[in-house]
Amino acid sequence: MPARALVFVLIILTSKPIENETPDRWIIWNVGQGQWVTHINHQGCWHFDMGGERAPWSKLMNLCRSRANFLFLSHWDWDHIGFSARATFFLPNLCRWPLPKETSNKKKSKMVGRLPECSGQTPFFIWSPENAKTANDLSRVVLWNGFLIPGDSSQAIEKTWVGDFSDLDRVRVLILGHHGSRTSTSHALLSQLTRLKMAFASARRRRYGHPHRETEKKVRRYGVPVLSTEDWGHIHIW
Repeated sequence: MPARALVFVLIILTSKPIENETPDRWIIWNVGQGQWVTHINHQGCWHFDMGGERAPWSKLMNLCRSRANFLFLSHWDWDHIGFSARATFFLPNLCRWPLPKETSNKKKSKMVGRLPECSGQTPFFIWSPENAKTANDLSRVVLWNGFLIPGDSSQAIEKTWVGDFSDLDRVRVLILGHHGSRTSTSHALLSQLTRLKMAFASARRRRYGHPHRETEKKVRRYGVPVLSTEDWGHIHIW
């Protein structure tokens, strides 16, 4: 199958019927090594990070240009924020939620800070790290509608936030931490995801070694398949 093939994965997350006009969906974009996950619902397009080696501008415009767009950044790594500034040209109705608390350099802060701040409250649960020592461990973790997005959290910091989530047993889909690196996705986390159906890596094994084979084997021991955007292209989940 071509590396850029488009795969549609049907996962029943709720019993609510799909509406033909605006069906809720999640998209794990094939951005190379990086992260950009979008959730589309009746309110608009919710973007979790906007980074990677290439951006799917044409597809994004078709789906989201006429909608409200909300951006949530997990942390300040370039492969998570790199397209934030350019996105305003393609998605004019874009705002951002409060930025990560850790200190960033002036270039990054200026680039992202130009975006208007979103009003109201986020509809998803956020875990924010305290006293983390590395950039990856400063990642904010998102849980929403059965999707868990841990940014670049390491196994050590996972053990901290696993205890703060009361409904990990409802998680059906996991975006692998740090693109599937072996430093993330611990047994401590996986053992709590008792209803996990699928795991996804937004990565490039041929260049960066992600998702790591050790991580894939670990996840599959729990009976969960691992799909990579490098192999499957943009992944749509209804």
